[in-house]
Amino acid sequence: MDWGACAMHRLRRNLSSLPSLLTFEAAARCQSFTRAADELGVTQAAVSRGIKRLEDEVGRPLFSRANRRVRLTEAGRVLHDSVTRAFDGIADTVADLKAAPNELTIAVSVAFAHFRLLPVLSSFRETAPDMDLRVVSSESWTAPDDPGIDVAVRYGRPPFRGMTTVGSLPEVIVPVCAPEVAAAVGAVTVEALARGVGVPLIDCDADEPRWIEWPVWFARQGHPARPAGRRLRFSSYSDGVYAAMAGQGLMLGWTQLLQRPLADGRLVALDLPALHPEDRHWIVVPDRTGAPERVADLVSWIEAA
Repeated sequence: MDWGACAMHRLRRNLSSLPSLLTFEAAARCQSFTRAADELGVTQAAVSRGIKRLEDEVGRPLFSRANRRVRLTEAGRVLHDSVTRAFDGIADTVADLKAAPNELTIAVSVAFAHFRLLPVLSSFRETAPDMDLRVVSSESWTAPDDPGIDVAVRYGRPPFRGMTTVGSLPEVIVPVCAPEVAAAVGAVTVEALARGVGVPLIDCDADEPRWIEWPVWFARQGHPARPAGRRLRFSSYSDGVYAAMAGQGLMLGWTQLLQRPLADGRLVALDLPALHPEDRHWIVVPDRTGAPERVADLVSWIEAA
């Protein structure tokens, strides 16, 4: 059975023609057959005929007419509410379809936005000059539940609920600091750093995502005991990075994430062992959409930027 044909047959059997419904919507909104006629570009008589045809079809009056004024009856209000919702829904859908090919929304962490995305955002126009990019930055991970997200960058390890991976940025973790702090600590060793070198070790205790902290780094270098010296903790990785750039201490830096501060000298990497974590920054798209073609340019740009 052709269910599409059945549905269309039911609509044709139970509903008036689209012109009659458009005429009714305009007359109800304007509360005037004359103003509705002007809006639709037809005569007042044509509006009256359209309304009469619709009233005959539903079997009850839709307007009360008195002293050249019209008002919706109770039946008219019910039909008007339904028609308005339907027309608004169609208008919204058409607007979304028109906008879809020209706009992409990407969800990223605040740190990724600040240090990886925003410094090179203007170059995206060279890759996709006709594409508008909307950036949603947040410390919380809500992309799987947000129907407005087209693509996201997520640090961690897949699988990610509701998302499919389409690219990644492998990470290397190294201790970083401002140039003046690097000069002050000199050729520091892991053992000396564990004893304390006179500057705080900066940590981030954010729950989402979970960053590797100094005790873990030391444990992987064979120093399982808690490092000595002062500590400086932030709830945001971004705040920790800005503190490190301001000379407030040493921080574990993700080299893909901090590519620009390391390249322009705001941060320097100390000559200490690096970690190569299994976690990395993954580029993901919602399962509900797969990987539409218009995302490909954005993914390629993120990986190459």
